[in-house]
Amino acid sequence: MPNRWLAVALAALVTTGVAPAAPQEKPEKPAKEAPKADAPGDDALKEAALKLNALTSEDAMKAKLTELYKDKESARRLVKVAAKALKDGGAKEPPFKYNAGIVLGNLAILVKDWEAAEGFYTFCFDNAEKLQSGKKMLESYKVLVEVLNERKKFDKAEELTKRVLDGGGKEAEEQQGAIMEKLILTLAKGGNTDEAIDKVDSLIAAMDGDKERKDKYQWYLIKLKAEVYREGDKLDEAIAQYLEAITKVRAAKAFKKAEREAKARVMEYTLSGIYVDNKQVDKSIALLEKLMKANPESSTFYNDLGYILADNGQRLEEAETMVRKAMTLDAELRKKLLDDGAITEDIAKLENSAYLDSLGWVLFKRGKYEEAYKYLDKASQDPDEGNHIEIWDHVADCLVKLDKKKEAVAVWAKALKLEDASKRDIDRRKKVEAKLKAAQAELAK
Repeated sequence: MPNRWLAVALAALVTTGVAPAAPQEKPEKPAKEAPKADAPGDDALKEAALKLNALTSEDAMKAKLTELYKDKESARRLVKVAAKALKDGGAKEPPFKYNAGIVLGNLAILVKDWEAAEGFYTFCFDNAEKLQSGKKMLESYKVLVEVLNERKKFDKAEELTKRVLDGGGKEAEEQQGAIMEKLILTLAKGGNTDEAIDKVDSLIAAMDGDKERKDKYQWYLIKLKAEVYREGDKLDEAIAQYLEAITKVRAAKAFKKAEREAKARVMEYTLSGIYVDNKQVDKSIALLEKLMKANPESSTFYNDLGYILADNGQRLEEAETMVRKAMTLDAELRKKLLDDGAITEDIAKLENSAYLDSLGWVLFKRGKYEEAYKYLDKASQDPDEGNHIEIWDHVADCLVKLDKKKEAVAVWAKALKLEDASKRDIDRRKKVEAKLKAAQAELAK
């Protein structure tokens, strides 16, 4: 499940190439409160957005982005007002300069206004293309291609890649490998697995005879091949490629031991998830236990291991201890971010919805339904990360155990309005549909 603090980390960046999770339709929820009486109106927000045109340095852009994101509700409203201003201005009279577009595009990503993010980054890319600035084309391309892929606009993403290769000049030539990687992943996400694999194999073959390049890059291309296979639901092949990539990077003399291990751990964590998808739960558990012991301060490993154990009915008491440990570590991280001024006090009080769901699910598996519901319901109320079909399915399952089948039916119906954020959600959707149909039939008797 998505991690709230990935977004917090992104708030410190301007030119990141990583896009958050895919956009999701919001289920029906109580209407949001109207803006506070002292909240700025649309005219004031538009003026604030236009003032971003004065930003000239990357440090100033980063600082402004962090400042704007501290008030998430105002940030959402600012993005909507600025997006309308950009649309109304049209291509001939855009109201924003390039740097302002980058800040607004990143802010749109952080508040998960994906349509606005695409609009701002498209403006930035078009602007850079007109100026024939290869540097700015690449800067905006790296984010825009991710947003397009997450919105399943694969043809548009491919077209964008061709444009940057054709017009990106020396900068694009120097980063051709990174651009090709984006193209390969775009092909894979669009279902063109064989074509994507052929391109990876060509890149690997091009290193034949160059020991230094193979030592430095071969592991990464094998990892890329694994990612393509995973996108194509060829999990056995993906696992084999990840294992090979892990072996290669641990033997790569181009990196120091600590760096080799860090790269290997990232791949092992990804592999633990693929093992679950491939119904090899014991291998996933063993790998997460290894990662947890090697990284005792990482909340992620405690949470994931606790959740997987609970989901499979194993070592439930121990699983609860792990998830509670994850929540403690997460709280400590939020306090540190607050002390460092990275987040506001209101945000620091918000618990990670993924961890709340994990604890609720562990308690559900232990038969503590009343207590479980409190955590599951709280997880589902998160306006950003709580809108996930898995969380809402858990809430409904718990309601059934509490003899509230009618309420469970309503929750399942709302859960089905969410878009699938991952391939795993597709299988979850089928199960929810079956549960909903069965529950409706019983209520109709």
